[in-house]
Amino acid sequence: MITPAWAALTEAFSLLKLNITIQLQEDSVLPAFKGSMLHGWFGHALKRADEHAFFVCYGNHDNQQPKPYIICPNEDHKTHWRKGELYHFDITLFGHATQLVDALFKALKYGESLGMGPQRTPFRVLSVASMTPTGLRSGVVPLSLADWLAVAPVSQLDTAEKELAITCLTPTRLKRNGKVCHQSLPDLGEWVQQILRRLVLLSRFWVNDDQRLFDALYQNQPRIGPHQVSSDCYFEDWQRFSHKNKEFLPFGGLKGQVSFCGDIAHVIPLLTLGQALHIGGKTTFGLGKYQLIA
Repeated sequence: MITPAWAALTEAFSLLKLNITIQLQEDSVLPAFKGSMLHGWFGHALKRADEHAFFVCYGNHDNQQPKPYIICPNEDHKTHWRKGELYHFDITLFGHATQLVDALFKALKYGESLGMGPQRTPFRVLSVASMTPTGLRSGVVPLSLADWLAVAPVSQLDTAEKELAITCLTPTRLKRNGKVCHQSLPDLGEWVQQILRRLVLLSRFWVNDDQRLFDALYQNQPRIGPHQVSSDCYFEDWQRFSHKNKEFLPFGGLKGQVSFCGDIAHVIPLLTLGQALHIGGKTTFGLGKYQLIA
């Protein structure tokens, strides 16, 4: 699968994945799913800290242009928090947006004065660490997609049977025929197409707009051989309050796990990349995060 086109794009595609830990300074009530809360809070903080960075991340650009960031809550759905408790979340920057790291730090500092959640609970930032394929590292460690690809577990035999599973850590919001899927997680071919589309769109607008490179990616898609599928999923229904529309909007997606067994080793590198990119809709709020078990 690692063709010259794949190597060129993944080496050029920079990303910065930061894990932020904060400590609440008062008792607080926070939403169960905190993606919308974090998204709104960071937007206000970034606008105050750096107008240009705010426009890059939150502004309206070309049609179908994906945002160059993800703000992802952790998996703790607790609503009642006590003074002194720690909460952590992730912020990922893609491509050219990795150059906004100084503005991001200014926003984190300014964000302390805004407070967190409906009660504007005071907090302080305790630490910022970089997420890497081998674990957390202190400080800012920009990487490329090639670094994440390097750790992909690949079978040594092309014809060897392989088992893998995909677990959705946050709701995965996908559409079929214009409607949000409520029934089943994607089959392996759909996963491949979702990741390819996400990779190409992010690359086109934020890395390197090279149509010949994108054509080569699609022409050399990983081969999917005969395999069996076992899917165990459910729809997790969330709503978020839109200040723009002054109403609650649907925000749910599929969670659970889907397993594959068969001649599928070639797709593992691409599925590995998808973990860093997220898939589906509302990724800027943290949706579409999954974990590969291979």
